[in-house]
This record gives sequence, structure tokens and C-alpha cells, in this order.
Amino acid sequence: MADVQLNIGGQKYTVSCGEGQEESLKDLARQLDEKVSFIKSRMPVNESLGVVMGALLLASDLTEKNQALSEAQADNVASAEVLAQTAQLVEKVSQRISAVAETIENA
Repeated sequence: MADVQLNIGGQKYTVSCGEGQEESLKDLARQLDEKVSFIKSRMPVNESLGVVMGALLLASDLTEKNQALSEAQADNVASAEVLAQTAQLVEKVSQRISAVAETIENA
């Protein structure tokens, strides 16, 4: 385990994490600190409320990104379905062309 010093909303916190996760944890704390700073610049809030509101802003950002990802995946599924239908139509047309060509050859 590694101990990491984090600064969030002007407060210092020491948090333990797994080896190799230090930079990731620092980045997460930086993101939360940015949200807390944004909130504190707009309204007077105490430390704990600022951190809670900052966490809620991050959760909101995450929810929006997850929704956008879900919509993009749905679009990809729809595109894949259109491609599959197109492939089936091409196969049918190919079979018809082959049948017509065979009929012409036999005539």
C-alpha cells in the first residue's frame, strides 16, 4: 500500500492506495478539487458541503458521458443492423443475377 497526499478544497488528505495507483488517485483528486473550487467561487460553502457538491458534479459529468456512450453504442448497433440488411440484399441480388446469367447461358 502507498500513502498519497491529496489537496481537495484547500484541505490536505492522506489516502492509501494500491501500488502503482498513486498518479491515478492524484488525478481524480485534482478533478474533484477543480469542481470544489468552481463551487466555492460561486457561493460560500463549508468544506464538507463543497466536497459533496463537487462529487455530485463529477457524478453528473459521468452520468452524461455514460448516456452519450450508450447512445453511441445504440447508433453503432443500428448501423450494424443496416449493414447486415444491406449484405443480405446484396446476397439476394447476387443470387438473382446468377440465376439470370444461368438462364441466359442455357437459352
